[in-house]
Amino acid sequence: MHEGGEDIHSGDRAGLRWSVERRLDFVERRLVWEGRINRSDLVERFGVSPNQATADLKRFEAARPGALVYDTRARTYRAGPGLRPADAADTGDLLREFRLIAEGVMPASDGTLAAGPPLAVAEAPLRRVEPATLAAVVTAIRDGRELAAVYRSFTTPEPRRRRLEPHALVFDGFRWHARARDIGTDRFKDFVLGRLSEAALGARATGDPSRDLDWHQTVDLVIAPHPDLAPHQRAAVEADYGMTDGRRVLTCRRAVEYYVRLRLGLVPGHEGLKATDQHIVLVSSTARPGEGGN
Repeated sequence: MHEGGEDIHSGDRAGLRWSVERRLDFVERRLVWEGRINRSDLVERFGVSPNQATADLKRFEAARPGALVYDTRARTYRAGPGLRPADAADTGDLLREFRLIAEGVMPASDGTLAAGPPLAVAEAPLRRVEPATLAAVVTAIRDGRELAAVYRSFTTPEPRRRRLEPHALVFDGFRWHARARDIGTDRFKDFVLGRLSEAALGARATGDPSRDLDWHQTVDLVIAPHPDLAPHQRAAVEADYGMTDGRRVLTCRRAVEYYVRLRLGLVPGHEGLKATDQHIVLVSSTARPGEGGN
C-alpha cells in the first residue's frame, strides 16, 4: 500500500490470515499517529495472548525494517526512522473515525488512538425512516422489484400511492433518498425515505437502471475562492479546500450535483453574497465526455 520496505498489506498478503492483517494494520496506524505501541495494546484490542502480540510485532518489524524500535528505558515500542509518514489517505481515515466516534457509531475503544481528543459534531436533526420502509427499499434494490408506497411530495397537496423501481440509495448530507424510476411518469427521481410509508414489494422491475443517465454521468465542479476575498483570506480558503493554483475540482454524479452545490452554498446568486459569508464560488460545471448509460 505504501512505499518503503516490504508492504505488509500486499507483499505476502495471500499468506496472512485476515486476523493477522488486521493486527499488523493496527500496529502501523498506532505508530503513525501516536508514535508508540505496547504488546498490551494488541492483547486488549484483539484478545490475543502476549506471545502472539510479540510475534505480531516481530512480523511487522521484519516486514518494515527500521519502522519499529524498542525503547528499553520506557519498555515500549516506538516508531523508527523507517516508518512511513502519514499521508492524505491516513488523515481522511482518522477524521472519518473521529466522526463515527463523536456520533456514537463507534466506541472510542475501537479507535486508532489509545487516548483520543474530545470530540463534538454539529449534528443535523435526525430524519426518521420507518424500519419497514427501509427494509422494503433495500430488498427492492437487491432483488430488482417494484415498490408500491405512499409518498408525501412538495408538489402535490395530498399523499398518494406511487409505483417505484428503486435502484440506489443517496445521502445528501442530511437525509437519505431512494433513487428510483417513477413508473407512472417513467422518470428517474429521488424520493426522500422519510416521506415514504406503507411500502409493499411488487412484481419484478421492468425498467432498465442504465437509462438513468443522471446517475451514470459524472460532472466536474470547479470551485475557487470568492474573488472579493483579501489575499490572506484567499490563501486560507485555498489551504482549507486543498486547492491547486486557486482551483479545486469536485467530481460527482450528475444526480447528486444539486446536493453537493447546496451543501457548499453554491446556489444561484451565491456569487453576489458577501465573501466573508460565502468563501467559495462555482467556476464551472462540466459533464465528463462520453459518459452516460452502461
